[in-house]
Formats: sequence, C-alpha cells, structure tokens
Amino acid sequence: MLRNCFRAAAALALLLWPLSAEAAPPIYTAIVDAGSGGTRLFLYKVTPGPYPVSELVAQSAAPDVPGTPYEEDDGIDNYACFPGGDPSAQAFYAAENVNPFVMVPLWEAMKVKLAALSPPVPASDVVVKVFATAGMRTAAEICGQPAVDNVYTVIRGGMAVSGLTNAGNEVRTIDGGMEEGLWSFINANDEYVNAFGRPAAEKLPKPPVGIVEVGGSSVQIVYPIAQSGSDPFAVQIQINNRVLTVHAQSWLHLGQDDMRKALRGNLGTDGSPMAHRCWVRGFDKANDAGDVGFPPLAANGAFNALNAACGNFMVGHIRNYMGTPPDLSAVTAKFVGLGGLKYTLDAFGRLAGPLTGANGFRAAVNAQCRRGAGTWPEINTSANTQRACPHGVYISTLLSNPQYGIFRRNPQQFDRALVAKDVGGKSLSWIAGYLLLTYSL
Repeated sequence: MLRNCFRAAAALALLLWPLSAEAAPPIYTAIVDAGSGGTRLFLYKVTPGPYPVSELVAQSAAPDVPGTPYEEDDGIDNYACFPGGDPSAQAFYAAENVNPFVMVPLWEAMKVKLAALSPPVPASDVVVKVFATAGMRTAAEICGQPAVDNVYTVIRGGMAVSGLTNAGNEVRTIDGGMEEGLWSFINANDEYVNAFGRPAAEKLPKPPVGIVEVGGSSVQIVYPIAQSGSDPFAVQIQINNRVLTVHAQSWLHLGQDDMRKALRGNLGTDGSPMAHRCWVRGFDKANDAGDVGFPPLAANGAFNALNAACGNFMVGHIRNYMGTPPDLSAVTAKFVGLGGLKYTLDAFGRLAGPLTGANGFRAAVNAQCRRGAGTWPEINTSANTQRACPHGVYISTLLSNPQYGIFRRNPQQFDRALVAKDVGGKSLSWIAGYLLLTYSL
C-alpha cells in the first residue's frame, strides 16, 4: 500500500497563513531524537517550499546522571522499565523521573535560545516532535506497550508545564522502515546524489541509491523500486516535484548492540559461554568494557576463523530476527551503508568493499582478528575497538553470508559506506530527511 505522508505538521502550521507556497513563513521545529543511547534536541528554523530550507538554530543533549547504571546510556526507554532486578535502579528509573532527569534540561536550554532570538520566539510557537527509535520499540516488547505509553504521557505533561503547547506537538515511537529508514534514505540521497534536485547544488542529480542502515538495535533497508505492485513495504514520496516509490523495511534486534548483548548470553554446543570466540585473539578478559545487564567475557579473546562457533551464532541471530532476507535480484540501484555499518567497515579498512574475495571485508576481518590484540594498541581502553571483531564477523555475515546475507546474490550491489567526505563534510541523519519530506510543498 502506497503512503504519502509525514506532511501533517507543515499543513497544520500553514493553515494559519493564507499565503502561497513561495511566501510560506518559517516554522520553528524542535526534533528530539530519543534513542536508546541518549536523548538529543535539535532546533530548526524551516522555510517550507518545493525544496524546504532548514537552518539548525541550536542543539543540546540530555545530561548524564552520575552514579546510575546507565550513566552514559540514558535513553528514555530505561524509564519504561529497568530490567535486571536491581530495586534501586528500578526506583531511579521510575517514569516520573524522565522529565527532571532527561526532558526538562532540554526544554530549558531551548527556551533560553528562543528568548535570545530577534525577535524572541514563544515556546508555544515551536512544533516539538519527540521521536523515539528502536530503544522504545524494544521497551514495548520487554515492558509492555502500556509502560511505554505511560512514559509518553509523563513527557507530554512536562511539555505542557514548560509551555510547549503547540497543536502540532507529538511524542511517540517512529516506525523503523516507513519512517526512520525512509527518512535516512531521503537524507542520504539528497546529500550523496542530489536525487531531489536541490536548488543551486554543486552536483547534478543522479539516480537514487539504496541504503542499508545498521543501528544499535535495528537494521533498515530502503531502495527504489519501479512500481509498488503487491509489495507490502512500498511507500511513495514526493519532494521538489519528484515522485519516488521505494521499498522500506526494518528489523528489530538486528542492530550491532542487540547482537552483541545476545552473543554475551549465548552458550555453545557444550553448554559453556562462547562469546570470547568472537573477540580478537589474546584480548584480556579483565579489560572487557562489558554491556550493562549482560555477562562479561568468560575467557580471553580466542578468535579463530576455523572455529564455527562465532559464525554459527551470527547466522542464527540473523535467521531468528530477519527470517528470509530481501530479494534484491530485480533491483538495479547500488547500495550505500549508514550508521554503525560505516564504523565497522572502516575498522578493517573496507569502507568501499569489496565484501568478498581474497581482499574483501570477510578476509580482512579474519586476518585482523586472528592476528592478535596487540595490533590494536588502544584495545584495553576503547570499547569500540574491543567490539570490532564481533561486529566485523556480524556485518560480514549480514551482508554476504551465502544463505542469509543481504547481498548474497550480488555482492557488487554494495557500493560503499558513506562518510563525511562523501557528503560535503556533513553528518547524515534521519532528522534531515524528515524535515525535507515533511515541509516539501
């Protein structure tokens, strides 16, 4: 079923002004990215039009709360429920604390910026969107939807108290494919190939590319299709008088963090912990950065490409949460990688592939991870470096496994993972895609 949506906020605001699209006044919009790893606010001044113009006015992040179990990982999903049986943690993360610990600092920082504008902008004039991503989708599974809805009710009440009363305000979980993935697709295609004909752009428009986005909890894949047919994941978008139909799909728990946490709790065929078999050979388990609520490594890193335990786990994880991979045999577009995918490919020097072959990504992972922990001098203090090998095995499996890999039929479909230099030094974000789609008239 085709959907052409996400315009409600712009339409609501423009009802107040009987002007043409060319004369549409700017709208102040605050987007709160409520991810599992933290909560961040971005305030924009947006001028709607065929190709809307968005100016970032201010940004801020919710402060870490020292002494808490998730001091540096304090997403609003923790306030739906805090698993693990620690009564003090459960009391700390009660829903009523989400406002004073997370949201109020964001509202106050934004109001200070609004008051300093010339002329000042009332908080009630700002359209605020609190959009929760995969962390809250997972919280709905663990805690139940009523617990998630309760957190949203508390946040809405706090917004009203803070004077954020615009009729267009929303607090909700966004859909992984039709929203988060779709918006990331729009942003990547706008910046990388100028697919929507940005006025005065330095490069001419090129055909759109598909995206594979790997987050902490979910994976999104979005790519252009000729027509919708009976595709249940088809959606039609229109920006700057360009109409595009895409396939947009998402899988929860296929993100790198969710995989790694599941790996830590997995037992091998002999009933003993096996996660260390995915860590670089010789890594000292005493330096394991760990994952809150999940077992630490039971032994030193023992990666061995000939031992099937690590690879078998990755295949099983993908099979459990993806099932049948998408069929890309009829897709002619190239694909680019976003999110955590770029960091993992970059860790092994394979941003632009190839995925397979003697010099491919899989070969690079096997060579680096069996070589030993000493090849990464920072490994004892860097959590990201420690996780490179389990992430590398996982991404290699996700992209090119002969049975479950996304690009199993044609590895050459994957072009590269996008980094700042590919998009004029900018950071790619689903937020930019949301703004472009929502305010395009």
